[in-house]
Amino acid sequence: MDGHAHAPEVEHALARTPGVEASRLVLREYASARPLRECFARESFPLPEPGPGQLLLRTHLLSIDICAHTRMQADAGPADRLDLGEVMPCATVSQVVASRHRGFREGEYVLAHSGWQTHEVVDASEIRRKLYPNVAPVATALGIYGLYGYIAWSAVREVCQPKAGDTAVVAAAAGPIGATVCQLLQARQARVVAVTSGEEKCAHVRRSFDPAVVLDRDAPGFEDALRAACPDGVDIFVENVDGRCIDPVLPLLNRFARVPLCGALDVEWDRSTGDRLPVFLNAMLERQLQVRPFTSRDITRLHPQYLADPQFISELGALLRNGQLRWHEEVMEGLDTLPQALERLVRGENLGKLLVRLD
Repeated sequence: MDGHAHAPEVEHALARTPGVEASRLVLREYASARPLRECFARESFPLPEPGPGQLLLRTHLLSIDICAHTRMQADAGPADRLDLGEVMPCATVSQVVASRHRGFREGEYVLAHSGWQTHEVVDASEIRRKLYPNVAPVATALGIYGLYGYIAWSAVREVCQPKAGDTAVVAAAAGPIGATVCQLLQARQARVVAVTSGEEKCAHVRRSFDPAVVLDRDAPGFEDALRAACPDGVDIFVENVDGRCIDPVLPLLNRFARVPLCGALDVEWDRSTGDRLPVFLNAMLERQLQVRPFTSRDITRLHPQYLADPQFISELGALLRNGQLRWHEEVMEGLDTLPQALERLVRGENLGKLLVRLD
């Protein structure tokens, strides 16, 4: 990818599609009490042509992520808030429609960051990873073989460091991070207590990943069931955007327990119950807990398309090819369904990784 070439076939490809228009959804107003779908407007724009060293990409699949909801809030921080009139960013599986860089050919799939639009022109230097369907379905680059899998793999390898017989509690075990963590821990002979919400998700986790115990955090008696499931305490606690597991798990954590934090907590701090931070800090001190955050911002420097860690790609690719990892995807169809898909994610109605396909 160190040089440029204007391939003659690119001109022919563009000539075959005269007058084709691209489409995008832009943020019309910030979220409030109205449905999210009313916050976006659809726009058409001329299909752009790539310049030297550039690619024209067609969006194939889009990742639906909870951070999109944060970006829609008027009171979000400047680093997170999306300006009105802008396209919602997200990781995408995209196909090269036309290339003016000799490192890419028409028809190849790549991991990109095109967001909520059908086409985008990008500098080829922005694309760090091609996707090969013979290794894994390209959709996995937005889930288990992408950012979510990378967070799970990094947390298990760098913080959890499981030993045979360790007891591990995994929150949000039905989601793409939690499900991957469950399987990676089990492969290292840890005893996994998987926590999720609702009978459907519990049944899915039990059927798909077969952990030692599956608990419904919304069921009556959850805390008692958790204590019974961890008679020897907890050696590993993977917190994954839930937050409601911290209080019941904290007294069960053993000395030297490892606690990777894999996302911002999805609960509000109720100050009327008192400041719980000293309790947590004292537990860290007295039991020498190892707590470390893992977030998409830290790992990919804000750009998921830069995810090209060779060790991750090699190790997870081998596990996927050999059928040693399972995953679940829910796919919705069409550009106009993107706000509805985000609503499903916010309500927690999705099962596994939520995607939208534009074909």
